[in-house]
Amino acid sequence: MSIEVKQRVCGIVGGLSYVSTADYYNQMNHLVGKSASGHGSRIHIVSLDIFQYVDLLNKSQWSDVVEFILEGVHQLVKSGIDFLLVCSNTGHIAAPRIMECYPDLVFLHIGDAIAFSIKQKNFKKIGFFGTKFSMVSNSCVIERLAQHGLEIVFPHKDAIERLHQIIIDELSNNIFTEESRQFYINTIQRLYDEEHVEGVVLGCTEIPLLVKQTDIPHIPLFDSSQLHIELAVDYQLGRCDIEAFLPQKVNTK
Repeated sequence: MSIEVKQRVCGIVGGLSYVSTADYYNQMNHLVGKSASGHGSRIHIVSLDIFQYVDLLNKSQWSDVVEFILEGVHQLVKSGIDFLLVCSNTGHIAAPRIMECYPDLVFLHIGDAIAFSIKQKNFKKIGFFGTKFSMVSNSCVIERLAQHGLEIVFPHKDAIERLHQIIIDELSNNIFTEESRQFYINTIQRLYDEEHVEGVVLGCTEIPLLVKQTDIPHIPLFDSSQLHIELAVDYQLGRCDIEAFLPQKVNTK
């Protein structure tokens, strides 16, 4: 017999892409049900149109990207959420603006979830794979990881464009090929061999759907979406202290 479980209401800015949004939804419900039999996760989702999002990114219209994402946040806040997720690493470009507009809303930053897991292993030097927009030192997620004292290394420039296009053209459209999987694995191995990183962040929420830890077991992989999802469910069910995940001197509100 199921027992009543108190839950915080999660708001998700999704659609960036729909593939990762579905993964977040499925996994959060699975984890809540695993913890409390018969229950599902209380989630409100606003799904944005990825075409407009990618178009603005390609045109480097950063402020418009932020406002585009923020419009989804406005809708979620009006719906009565208790905390917020943006289920996209690149989409965290809007994080500072979100926290400025809603200082009292708990925003679970994907960078904090990643960094917490890395620091538990006492790693310092980490590779990062994502879109070309996030694989730069001043991207929101990279800056957040740096606030945790981590050294971030990117793949070689000759690989970045193809890694990016695989995400945009294939993974975001639910297309997964062996050729692309092998390219990712080979590029991860190259970074590990040449830069001596201690592990690699799969820093786009679609990449873990293509590359698994079992594909390259000798290199620790940090699945950004899984870590974000686990933090979200722990917070939703009141099982964690958010302060423990934050970089030093960063407030929750």
